[in-house]
Amino acid sequence: MLKAFRDNLKSFHWVLWVVIAAFILLAFAGMGGLGPEDPDVAATVGDETVSFAEVRREYQALEQQYRQMFGDQFTPEMAEQFGLEGQALERLINRKVLVAEAGRLGLRVSDDELREEVLEQGFRDPDGRFVGTERYAQILRSVGYTTESFESMLREAILQRKLAQILTQNLYLSDAAIERAYRDRVERAAIRYVQVPAARFAAEAQATPDELSAYLAGHPEEFRLPAQRRVAYLLVDEARLRGEITVPEAELRAYYQENRDQFARPEQVRARHVLVRTGEKSVEEARAVVAEARRRIEGGEDFGAVARELSEDPGSAARGGDLGWFGRGQMVAPFEEAAFSAAQGELVGPVESDFGVHLLEVTGRRPSGQAPFEEVRGQIEQAAGAERIDDLARRRAAELVATLREGDASPEEMRALAERSASVVFQEAQPFGLQDPVAGIGRAPQLNEAAFALAAGGVSEPIEVPRGWAIVYVLEALEPRVPELAEVEPRVRAALEREARARLAREALDGAKSRLAAGATLDDAAAELGAEVEQSEEFGAQGQVPDLGMAPQVTRAALSMDEGEVGGPFDTPQGAVLFEVTSRTRFDPVELAAERDTIREQLAAERINQLLASLIEQRREEIGVSYSRQAVEALGLQPAGPPAS
Repeated sequence: MLKAFRDNLKSFHWVLWVVIAAFILLAFAGMGGLGPEDPDVAATVGDETVSFAEVRREYQALEQQYRQMFGDQFTPEMAEQFGLEGQALERLINRKVLVAEAGRLGLRVSDDELREEVLEQGFRDPDGRFVGTERYAQILRSVGYTTESFESMLREAILQRKLAQILTQNLYLSDAAIERAYRDRVERAAIRYVQVPAARFAAEAQATPDELSAYLAGHPEEFRLPAQRRVAYLLVDEARLRGEITVPEAELRAYYQENRDQFARPEQVRARHVLVRTGEKSVEEARAVVAEARRRIEGGEDFGAVARELSEDPGSAARGGDLGWFGRGQMVAPFEEAAFSAAQGELVGPVESDFGVHLLEVTGRRPSGQAPFEEVRGQIEQAAGAERIDDLARRRAAELVATLREGDASPEEMRALAERSASVVFQEAQPFGLQDPVAGIGRAPQLNEAAFALAAGGVSEPIEVPRGWAIVYVLEALEPRVPELAEVEPRVRAALEREARARLAREALDGAKSRLAAGATLDDAAAELGAEVEQSEEFGAQGQVPDLGMAPQVTRAALSMDEGEVGGPFDTPQGAVLFEVTSRTRFDPVELAAERDTIREQLAAERINQLLASLIEQRREEIGVSYSRQAVEALGLQPAGPPAS
């Protein structure tokens, strides 16, 4: 039992690793200050604490995950290099943040859900019943948990899963987005190019005092001291709208018929097994245990009861060895071959694999074909409902704007409107700059831009943000100050002369381009400029030409042109470039159709990761995170700001 629990717990932590891994804030950027001292507390997250005992357990789980990834190459030095102790603390903090968000959305864990989760962690006797309170507590104590701390961890994990499910349900990816992603991946070009360094024109670009004054007058925003806006906003939260959406049965079935290819499935079998691991046991010893299991089952004992007693597979033993349905390529080769070759109800084994020795029985077969509608109904409801939710949120936001503009818009009226609808949130945000995240929303450039376009008292149009649609009311426009030239002369001089050097480099290549149009070659034009022609390797939309540095306009232009066409001049970090396309590979619509589902899955995973990362970032700021002095000293953290008094 203890071994099964430990294996299950390890697996359980791995699930949390997948959910949280993308959200560890590297180098602990934006870390809060130091909190009040408590020898047992490593960090405080709002009203919640993270104990050193939790950090130790999390470190052990994290270390095991790295050992699984790196094998014998993983060393204590690598653990220190990766900052595993700091990662463990950050993972725990981020979980607390996600649990707080789940609570804010009204998500809860029932006692029944908790009991089921406890049983799923392996706390069953050979008959599948709960092991009993005493045995349960004893096992937990042996691995460093109390009943309370373990069940608290389970509740947090369940809440995180529920939160991730809500975010996934609201995700919608258009066919246009799929095509863009595919084209970015497969389209390629190569170019011959000539680059003129801007530094060549340093002497000609020297600025006079009058030019500096004129440049500052002509570019006040570039040097203006930071501007801010203080706003109130209404947010139509799409996560809260899900309960209001019902997709008609006829529409669900129509979606199923129109997208049948999405619901095709390969041949599958359902099997159960008894696994005896090798390692501590020799292969001969494991085969003897499997032979005994087979003798008992053939003698009339229930397969499930024997599996619960003898199997050493923590994922299936408690379920009587049941592995569920699986297709080809999902199991190790010897096991898969035996399962797909066996008749239903036939005992097969011993079968040896990398995991040990198996005895298996196929309990069901599904031929390849279409998944039944009822089996994929939930998936269809999510896909069909996502677009409806977005449309409803947009319409509700438009109605709110109309109501505000009909009356005297004010924070009080906005608060009253929010109180009438469970899907609408009202908040007054702290002052923010044009590039800053907004409290409660996070990074939403469209919202910042709308707020900065309005005067005090102005109401925006509905703005799409990661969580739904927002309406901004500007409480106060904190305008910046344009400094005197003496305060920012070095910055003005650098900007003006940089612009002048780049302009002169482009003008030199404009002349070269004219000579190409008159019949000269790129090599002729380069020779006149005292430059060399270079040949690039192939690149795609996300790539770059190494010698040109970050010049996305070059890759975009080349990928929009045909072989032999001339592009530029374009600015580069070094100066300006003129190029000729030497090869071009375009995307294949037939291949796109074949890859569409795979690309959709990849994009969905990326979007969910981005959304959760943004959510954690903004919630950490709002909730407040502080670290104890002991944690800072022990883990080598660098908190931002002075210590709390």
